[in-house]
Amino acid sequence: MTNMDDKEEKEETQVENEETHGVTGDQTQIPNGTAMEPATHEDSKETDHIKDADDDKINKEQLDINANEGPSIEKGHEKVDAGDEKRVPQENVNMQEEGQGDQDSKQQGDQQQTSEGDTKNREQLENEKNIKNVEETNKDASAIINVEIKEKPKQSAEEVRHIDNDTKKSHHKVHRSKPTPVEKDSSFVKEVKREAKRVEDRLNPNRSHPSKPKKVKKGIFVSYSPDAGFLERKFVVETVRQLKENNLAEDIWFDKDEKNTDNPCWFSQRMEAVEKCRAAVLILSDSYFMCPVSVYEGKALLERQMVDASSVKVDLVLFSSLEETEIPRQYNHLLRTMVDLTAGIHAKKSLAEKTSVVIGSLMEDLEKYAVINSPPVPYTPPEHDFNGEYKKKKICQWSVGDLQEWLFKLGIKEFYRQSLAEGMVDGFLLMSVTDQDMIHHLGIESRVVRKKIMQQILLTLDKEHKQPDNWHLRARTQKSKSNSVYLVYDPADVRLAQNLKADLLKKGLQVIHHQKLGQSKEEFLQLNGPSIATATYVLVILTDSATNSPFVFHEVLFSDWLGKKIVTAMFHNIWHSLRPALKAVLGECPSVDFETKLYGESMDVLEHHIKPLRSVPGVVLEQAYLNKMADGLKPLGILANSTSPTEYTSDEAEPRVFISYQWDMQSKVEDIKRLLEANSFLCWADISPTMTQRGHSSMSTRSGHSHVDSSETLQSQIQRNMKAAAVVLCCITPKYMQSDNCVKDLTLAETLHKPIVPVMLRFCPWPPEGAPSQVRKIFVRLPSPPIDLSNEKLFKQNIHVVVERIRKVIVVPK
Repeated sequence: MTNMDDKEEKEETQVENEETHGVTGDQTQIPNGTAMEPATHEDSKETDHIKDADDDKINKEQLDINANEGPSIEKGHEKVDAGDEKRVPQENVNMQEEGQGDQDSKQQGDQQQTSEGDTKNREQLENEKNIKNVEETNKDASAIINVEIKEKPKQSAEEVRHIDNDTKKSHHKVHRSKPTPVEKDSSFVKEVKREAKRVEDRLNPNRSHPSKPKKVKKGIFVSYSPDAGFLERKFVVETVRQLKENNLAEDIWFDKDEKNTDNPCWFSQRMEAVEKCRAAVLILSDSYFMCPVSVYEGKALLERQMVDASSVKVDLVLFSSLEETEIPRQYNHLLRTMVDLTAGIHAKKSLAEKTSVVIGSLMEDLEKYAVINSPPVPYTPPEHDFNGEYKKKKICQWSVGDLQEWLFKLGIKEFYRQSLAEGMVDGFLLMSVTDQDMIHHLGIESRVVRKKIMQQILLTLDKEHKQPDNWHLRARTQKSKSNSVYLVYDPADVRLAQNLKADLLKKGLQVIHHQKLGQSKEEFLQLNGPSIATATYVLVILTDSATNSPFVFHEVLFSDWLGKKIVTAMFHNIWHSLRPALKAVLGECPSVDFETKLYGESMDVLEHHIKPLRSVPGVVLEQAYLNKMADGLKPLGILANSTSPTEYTSDEAEPRVFISYQWDMQSKVEDIKRLLEANSFLCWADISPTMTQRGHSSMSTRSGHSHVDSSETLQSQIQRNMKAAAVVLCCITPKYMQSDNCVKDLTLAETLHKPIVPVMLRFCPWPPEGAPSQVRKIFVRLPSPPIDLSNEKLFKQNIHVVVERIRKVIVVPK
């Protein structure tokens, strides 16, 4: 018992010494090079304590290593890394085994001690040695703590003791320490990373980013007249269907299949497709050249070819004979490869056979421009189970099955429904069906059934017209305010627009413009379209910013679709950099030159065009004023190219030829004009770069509203140039005899006593029959009959006669 008490007292003394110096035994270490002598009975306790301290120090070092390297196994005061057990020094293990053997020998020696005196002496001696040993150990531990503080300044001595106490509490527990969690990036670090990524993107713009593959753009555009009749529409639909069945399903752009025919951006989307396509198929007819939309598409395609012949391939298909129009001269280079369905054996073929002819003629050529080459789309027959889906769609989006269900709800007999089903009539074709079409092409002979179908179509369209998303249809029929102007400009030109607005307000005009831009083109038009509908005129501000402005593009096309009178204010000549679609639409619009003319004079011209004065005091002043106003207003295409119709207001001795004609012979008139000018006869004719502005055709009057607002302005130009002319060349055709141009030009020529040289471009009896009496009298008084140029052979044979006859009237200086 005495020995056991002595051992307990020794341990208590050791703990008190450790607490006094603030260091645990785990932080002691054996100095390097210390020799291990055989343990005697007297020194066994001292050796035990030193070895225990050494083992604790080794364990403390191993604890630090484990904390940095990963999971560890902890047992007693020994701590060995779980993954590095094989790397523990062998001498540490030997030292532990030797320490354990010394403890056993010490206990045996203590049991053999019987003398109390000896025991007290040994205890006193041992306590002194222990105190000395602890002091030395504390010094070593202090050195370790100092090193640790220098290496880890954030860890204090208190934290070290706290860690050691936690380690002691985990005695006899085996566990793996958790890996150190990765700290999340702070907001500052995230911002730095984002900025670094932006810099990297700027330095490496071609670096590939993981993104969704872009959809390949459709490269083959089908251009047709939206005003086409039922038979022509059906031909277009069948042609597109067969093209898609020949692996072009994803390459064809056809507005019906794009499901955008009821969209406010329908016109813009068609023109954008025209600008991006690689090939185009034009279905020509009288309707094609009378509808502004299809005319613009043809102009834009020709403009692209003129800039770069390889940019787009254009194929022509003549579906019906041209009775009211003719193919413009600009298409001449395409006529050689045109598919003519009106001549020869093709004229008597059925619609399906004509479609096959077109496919056979164009398929090989179109395959060169196909990119996707998707397999044929399987045909899905219409469903017989009626589910009411047609009620959720507009008529233009109805399928064949939807139309059948609609007819069933109307109580139409199955016999008549079957006629429309066999003809594959859907909502797109139903929009163009007339009473005659139902009789001749659909076999519906019952007048009651035809009347019922037509009435229901009108009622359904009227209901659709009132829907909120059809605001653009209501805007088209909205009445405009008088003396109101809508400004079209790019947001970058807002200061210029504000100044122009202020000056127009001073002249008593109402000025409006876009207020919000929206998030998409549909939203942009929905926000500003109703304002455009209230205006009488649309004034387009042309600057460098307007060249590729999407705002200008969509507002101009929407204004033209609404039928507004468009005027351009050219502050900078951007004609050559303008988009092909805008060139097609704005080329014939009157334009005011703000770039080279004085601002005040240009504002007067603009005011006179928008709000013409009713009277000007003085006859002479009135004519001079009108002439001045007319000089300041020219079509944009002419003004931008600085090649306005040749005007000669001075030098009366210089020869001049005034050419009077009707628009249906424009190409031949231009050929005559070129030949006369080659013979030193300067000519004047009201021919624009693309299309004349005179006559009664819808092409020239833009479906009933000409951009040349005042006929008086055009007439003043005619009067001025005819006064300056030395001779009037009259181009006679049957239509010319019935036109207003003929009566006005010949009457003016007779009033001004100008000699008239008649030429016959199309055969008609002479003197002409059916012509107005005033015209007949003028022709009868002519000294010689007209020169026949009615065909190519006579044109080449007699054109020199025209030159000689004009030469007799005009003395040309040698």
